[in-house]
Amino acid sequence: MLLLIGTGTGQALLELPTLASLWQTSYGQALLWKIGLLAAALVLAGVNLARTKPRLQAGDPSAPTLLRRLVQGEIVFVVAALFAAAVLSSLAPPSSALAKVQNVAARVGPGPVTATVSKSPYKVRVQVQPNRAAVPNAFSLTLTRDGKPVPGAEVITKFDMLDMEMGEQSYRLKEQRPGVFSKSAPALVMVGHWGLVFEVTPRGGKPFVVTLLDKASG
Repeated sequence: MLLLIGTGTGQALLELPTLASLWQTSYGQALLWKIGLLAAALVLAGVNLARTKPRLQAGDPSAPTLLRRLVQGEIVFVVAALFAAAVLSSLAPPSSALAKVQNVAARVGPGPVTATVSKSPYKVRVQVQPNRAAVPNAFSLTLTRDGKPVPGAEVITKFDMLDMEMGEQSYRLKEQRPGVFSKSAPALVMVGHWGLVFEVTPRGGKPFVVTLLDKASG
């Protein structure tokens, strides 16, 4: 039983891009339930082996009743673990992109997005309209310093689907007017959680990254 728990858990953990995926994703939560239920069954089996078996061998009249109750408990936990395993097999492992989404500046969505982030000495305002899946969305980034627009920057945005494995999309935002960069694209191809990464390189300044965790609606 320990070998089954260890090998199954090890294989499943290989599918998780980050430790936090254990409690932040449905796949990880189902895995935790499966491990916990099997561990509970193992504890009851250990009690039977260490306590109930010697009492049976000694002729204790209460031992058969205890054995019956503990075995019933084992069966319940094992059946529940099998159900958890079935749920686990129906879920897609979390996307490896979760490992790339670091230092999230804001969690946004569902619905239209307007988020302002300070990246000293700059201020960045990001807008996503209408923030819906499978339709063209307008992505806009406004870059200012001391309240004044910062023109001439290079802005690249990357989109990573976080609920399932999918290829990364990348676009260069075009400067529409001083300090305002935008692009319209059907980048959010499905409903769910997305990592929106904006790589900003100001003219003559140090590059920096703004990461948003977005939820796109249908």
